Amino acid sequence: MIKNTPGPFLICDLRVEWNRRPYVTFWRPNNANYAYPLVWAGDYTEADVMKGGRYYTTVEVGSLIRFPILRSLVEPMAVAPEPGRIDGNTGPVIRNDSRMRAKLRKLAYQPALLAFANAEASS
Repeated sequence: MIKNTPGPFLICDLRVEWNRRPYVTFWRPNNANYAYPLVWAGDYTEADVMKGGRYYTTVEVGSLIRFPILRSLVEPMAVAPEPGRIDGNTGPVIRNDSRMRAKLRKLAYQPALLAFANAEASS
């Protein structure tokens, strides 16, 4: 019997210094750079995000900065980008504001957050 695993996941990056950018940043495939459009963002497996530890899940000054999130939870919140902001007006994107950042943090993949917390507690 094949186990049905969740996914795919996106890696959401909410660095404080990026708060004024117009759109939320996601990692591209294979940990290779960053993207606003969801179509350019990489899909990561549950195994990837669980073994990624601190690389994919980061907390700074008590705030969740980088974390995995199910693509299926992000896509319904996406909108078209403002014309001229992204090459070819490629979208969809996630608007970057405090309300959206809070919503994304609440939807972060809990098993990865728990694994991160357990690793931090034991180090």
